[in-house]
Amino acid sequence: MKRFKKLAWIGGLTLALCVTGVASQNSKAKTNSSAAPQAKTAHPASHFTQGTIASIDSNQLVLNRKGRGKPQQSTFTLSSDTQRTGNLAVGNRVSVQYREDNQQKTATSVREVSQKSAAKPAKAGSKSSKS
Repeated sequence: MKRFKKLAWIGGLTLALCVTGVASQNSKAKTNSSAAPQAKTAHPASHFTQGTIASIDSNQLVLNRKGRGKPQQSTFTLSSDTQRTGNLAVGNRVSVQYREDNQQKTATSVREVSQKSAAKPAKAGSKSSKS
């Protein structure tokens, strides 16, 4: 009889611990799933691309770029909050940082990219001019 009581106690404690463990996992899963949609709506993901300006006006930027070897055009909405840096004219190469809301790309920053040849000027002095 003592052996049966001992076995019953051990079985009861094991069952109680298992039930509380499962219950705590379910409550954590519920709180994490409700927090995830809030994070997405609060801060949409930011994306980045580069290309050549096909057309630009005060509200819209159309960019020519190559994607997977094919020429593609991307259209971005410009707002008063969009940061604009450099000479943003048709034919100039730019980098665009944007966010995507409801299938619409909204530029947060547009910056002219300098050409590689202009970025590295020729060196003025050389080592062979020693006297």
